[in-house]
Amino acid sequence: MSQEKPFAADELTPTQLFAARVTHMADTFWWRIDALLEVADVSIPEVTKLDSMDEASSSFSKMLSNLSKGSVAKVDKAFGKVESNLNDSGDDVPNFMEVIWAEVKTETWGPAFMMHLHETLQRPPRLPIFLQSTTVSAVSNFEVLFSDLVAAYYRVTPQALEAASREKDKEFSLRELKEMESLSDAIDIAIGRRVDELMFGSFGEWKRFFADKMNLKFEDYAIDWEFLQEVFQRRHVIVHNGGMASRRYLRNVAPKYSADVVEGDSLPVDHDYVTRAASELLAFGFLLAIAMGVKLAKGEIEYFNSKLHKFIYRNLVKGRHRIVEKCATFGEGVAQDMDDELTYRVNRWIARRGMGDESVRPEVENWDARALSSRYRLAKHCLLGEDEAAMALLEAQYSAGELGFEDIIEWPLLQPLRGTDAYVSLTRRMEVPEGWHLSDAILYENPNSRTLHLRKCPLVRSDFRRKAVDQIDPESASLCKRCKPVLAH
Repeated sequence: MSQEKPFAADELTPTQLFAARVTHMADTFWWRIDALLEVADVSIPEVTKLDSMDEASSSFSKMLSNLSKGSVAKVDKAFGKVESNLNDSGDDVPNFMEVIWAEVKTETWGPAFMMHLHETLQRPPRLPIFLQSTTVSAVSNFEVLFSDLVAAYYRVTPQALEAASREKDKEFSLRELKEMESLSDAIDIAIGRRVDELMFGSFGEWKRFFADKMNLKFEDYAIDWEFLQEVFQRRHVIVHNGGMASRRYLRNVAPKYSADVVEGDSLPVDHDYVTRAASELLAFGFLLAIAMGVKLAKGEIEYFNSKLHKFIYRNLVKGRHRIVEKCATFGEGVAQDMDDELTYRVNRWIARRGMGDESVRPEVENWDARALSSRYRLAKHCLLGEDEAAMALLEAQYSAGELGFEDIIEWPLLQPLRGTDAYVSLTRRMEVPEGWHLSDAILYENPNSRTLHLRKCPLVRSDFRRKAVDQIDPESASLCKRCKPVLAH
């Protein structure tokens, strides 16, 4: 279930601008981690192929593709002889490269073939390198979010910046002051220095900063706090120790991660690890940003709830149940009204059910939804597998316009109904809404002036860039005064 509510006013107040800025940081971080996860899912099978003998390297594969059918057959014959010798029960197995060379040395392409084959066999596997790099990139994206949040904190709490300045004997030299054009320049430089100082510190120092300055505890926003700490330590050994366990790693991770590991041991990274690490960072980073916004922009709790609902729903659609369960649990604690609380609860039930949690059913059975809106009664029927009653409500809600095209084709709650005759009959009567997703969500940016326009604006040309509203920084956006687009924040 998703609920996203925009700011009512076209002109943002300073508090609304801060809220929009923080959630824009969180959204940007979300898109980047999403991209990493998608690239990993698509790339890993291809990288695995590159590590195989069939497609071991681009140069090797390209060379084979340029050979004639007869030459390829000769290569196959050579490899067949090697395989035959390896399967022989005798102990005297000929050298692999000698067997291959004996078959191809009379060919003009033979020497080049041997060179590429030797290079292929000597090169380390690519998949571990790719997975380690993806892990490092995921942590690096969190670091960008973290530094942006710290800068935003100092901008919205100038008293904190003043207090930090008093701790220094001298904030700026006379030369620096002469080079500054305004007080704004001095503030920017001071904030930049605070951020840099903190970023050079340890994860523990980052944790203390949020606890001391905002009373926000890192542990509250992690799915698995011990694993999150291990991810940051793993990133350090990949970058600084070639992926091998160091004393620092063994000292700073939980015992379950250091057990049976000694200094110098290789710490392997597989697909499951990358997926779990990126998901852990995604939930942690997004919740940290929302928690900071709720703390420092108290009047905008409705807005932060709407953003959290959207995040939870999109991750529920993608089947990221651990993220949803964590974020929905957090959401119940900041819910502004009963609808907020029930939406979080239903999505948390869907996630727990997706993770195989059998304790969900008795909780749903004890939920009295009779006096609630039909949307929640539909949720209860679906969670209990009462398909006939659920379809009756679904039909009625679609007819009344309470549920739209996107809800019916996408809402994970309805998954048990999909494929049934009644559901198929309903979807066959549905039509894609005009301008679905695009009419209000996309603006067009002038590549020269960076001004944003609605699609219908007569100033829009073919070279204008499409930009999703959620990708636009409201603080720096330049909006067309002719078509007057509104950023739906």
